[in-house]
Amino acid sequence: MLRADRTTRAVAGFVDLLLIISLARLPDVVGFFSAAAYILFLDGFFDRRRIGKKLIGLQVASSDVTGSPVTYRESIIRNVPFAAAYILYFIPYAGWVLVTLMVSVECLVAIGDERGMRIGDLLARTIVVQNTSKAAAEDREREQQPGASISPTTSRGEEH
Repeated sequence: MLRADRTTRAVAGFVDLLLIISLARLPDVVGFFSAAAYILFLDGFFDRRRIGKKLIGLQVASSDVTGSPVTYRESIIRNVPFAAAYILYFIPYAGWVLVTLMVSVECLVAIGDERGMRIGDLLARTIVVQNTSKAAAEDREREQQPGASISPTTSRGEEH
């Protein structure tokens, strides 16, 4: 698994932030709940990636040896700090300070961790990686380039 660098994570996070702001501007409680649902659940939808991560080519995976895509449970656990920050934002002044503090701590933990894991990642045991299917597709393209020797084999690996 190739760990995602901080710059691409920040770009994907910014795309997601723009979507969250757009959802929050929907009328009444529809906007509040749709933005909160996006924050909590969207690592579990859309091929197990948020829209920002999908556009940038990132994926959230389990930090164990398997590196399997996250479940809804892990998505909720890893995004609880951001959901709490979103709810605190609606408290004037004190909430705004707390949101700034919470997001800053999340970023500092991710910068200080050798694998780039923020508090939510540590709680859910997840890690953000480069999309493995994209890397596999690039490998297949390299193998198909002219000059690559491909021996004819059957499905069992026997030569003709």
